[in-house]
Amino acid sequence: MESLLFEQEELNAGNTDHYLVLARKYRPTKFSDMIGQDALIKTFTNAAQSNRIAHAFLLTGIRGVGKTTTARIIARALNCVGEDGKGAITTSPCGKCYHCVAIAEDRHQDIIEIDAASHTGVNDIREIIENARYRPTSARFKIYIIDEVHMLSNSAFNALLKTLEEPPMHVKFVFATTEIKKIPLTILSRCQRFDLKRVGIDELIQHFISILDKEGFKADDDSIKMIANAANGSVRDGLSILDQAISHTGGNITASSVREMLGLSSNEDLYMLYENLLKNEVANCLTKMSDLYSHGADPLLITQDLMTITHSVAKAQVDHKGMDLLPEFDKGRVENFLTLADVSKINRIWMMLLKGFEEVRSAPNPMVALEMLLIRIMHISNLPSPEDLIKKLKSKNEDATPMQKPSSSQSISNQNSKMQLKSIEDVEKLLFEHDEMVMCHHLRSDVKLVKMEAGRIALNLLEGAPKNFHTLLKEVLEKITGDVWTVLTSTEDGDSTIAQKHKVAVNEQLEGVREHQSVKQMLKAFTGLEIADIKLQNN
Repeated sequence: MESLLFEQEELNAGNTDHYLVLARKYRPTKFSDMIGQDALIKTFTNAAQSNRIAHAFLLTGIRGVGKTTTARIIARALNCVGEDGKGAITTSPCGKCYHCVAIAEDRHQDIIEIDAASHTGVNDIREIIENARYRPTSARFKIYIIDEVHMLSNSAFNALLKTLEEPPMHVKFVFATTEIKKIPLTILSRCQRFDLKRVGIDELIQHFISILDKEGFKADDDSIKMIANAANGSVRDGLSILDQAISHTGGNITASSVREMLGLSSNEDLYMLYENLLKNEVANCLTKMSDLYSHGADPLLITQDLMTITHSVAKAQVDHKGMDLLPEFDKGRVENFLTLADVSKINRIWMMLLKGFEEVRSAPNPMVALEMLLIRIMHISNLPSPEDLIKKLKSKNEDATPMQKPSSSQSISNQNSKMQLKSIEDVEKLLFEHDEMVMCHHLRSDVKLVKMEAGRIALNLLEGAPKNFHTLLKEVLEKITGDVWTVLTSTEDGDSTIAQKHKVAVNEQLEGVREHQSVKQMLKAFTGLEIADIKLQNN
């Protein structure tokens, strides 16, 4: 009785029509069905036509771009014999001969597919090596397809090296991986490598439209574009989303339904949120953010979208021609944003969004993290830039201690007189202007001024200065000015070096900047931010 129940259950199961997901139903069976991998197809086609087929292939790329599919197509191409049983290696497998059908149904005994994630050990590879010695039972080649090959252990890789370098003539290896950096160089050097690219959005859109036509479903242009964008270059991911959209809508796919399904927000809502952000309208910004969230928008996706808008604005600021690539609606919005923020502000927003993205991703409550990020951005946007702070402080210092700038008649030139060189800094400037860089360096760092008056200088030479520096300086000054100079050495300590004075001045200004109220607010807002240096500019 029990056996009859099992037989009836199997019979009922056999009568059931099992649904095949789109990613499997429309999996390519020959190279001409593949999209976005022209380089791979061209290389393999040329190799087949010239009978220069490699003994090992390594396929790498992100998930869902067709690595395993390509491996199976290669297996069919190498073993197809045509409908008449007399065919040779081809790039267009017939799909009807025994080998093509058996490979498609995953039952060909000479095509061995191995998941390296569950066969990582050296014993698994030894079994492959042992079986590789025997000729295929019916196919032209015995082909080992090892998926996620980077999961093999180091011992397993080492065991495979010799066989991979000199495999039997009847054996081919096809490896697939998403982690090419984890593959040992010794393995890479023994394989013909193919990098499968992310499939472009336009190609994905056309592919999805074609599939919808075959399935008898409808979708508007915006919905297909959203699905293609969400696929992020992966055909399989895109088809999975398309499958979900068909189930979600009953086959009449619209932009609003895809947006609801994926937790996306509309462009209009995003641009309004971004405008509130640029205008520092805190209440409006948080209200719009709350509306988006209540309608199912994902905080992490909103952060990504805000980064995309920021990137578009930055490109338009640098090169206005980039506006031509935007849709008409987006173009008008970005034009408006250009009037609301300069390059410095947009750059700050980008940096904060980039850092905040990880905070939103890892936060226990992503919505709260995003709201705090937006508040922080609007707060920092009101603060002056570091450049503006320096100018403001410099102007304040100049107002407090006004200094009279020398007239043009007093500037140092080739007609210098002794009276115009009033300080050691004047001498340094003179040397610099006449390209006496070595002398300028020593005067700046290795010399202390003891006394200076018209035509006469006394110096304390430090360890780094040449012993005859005073003589060299005398010769250079007389050559430049045309006057007679006396330059002496002294054992008195003298003043600080020019370099030491400059360092003291920088530290004083640096301390002044740190104590400024606006700078304090900025340092408090950015964790880990510090002022490393200030460059003093001469008027």
